[in-house]
Amino acid sequence: MAKEQIFEALKEVLSVRLRVQEDLIKPEATLAEDLGLDSIDMMTAVMAIEEKFGIEVSDSEVETIVTLNDAVELLAAKAPAGV
Repeated sequence: MAKEQIFEALKEVLSVRLRVQEDLIKPEATLAEDLGLDSIDMMTAVMAIEEKFGIEVSDSEVETIVTLNDAVELLAAKAPAGV
């Protein structure tokens, strides 16, 4: 799956469900500091992405995510080809 597709899906979840300003959503943005997400927000975003792409991300994997790019890389590695 294309990383751009995953980033756009994350951007949609962050802006629509979590009401993060779109101009803040950049690959290098840190989830906690730049975007102001807490652990509940992160789980909401991860659950939406898991549902959208049919993948599972463990809690320990979520804990390793610092930036949006980290999230994209993790999700790209887990997503089945062609999704």
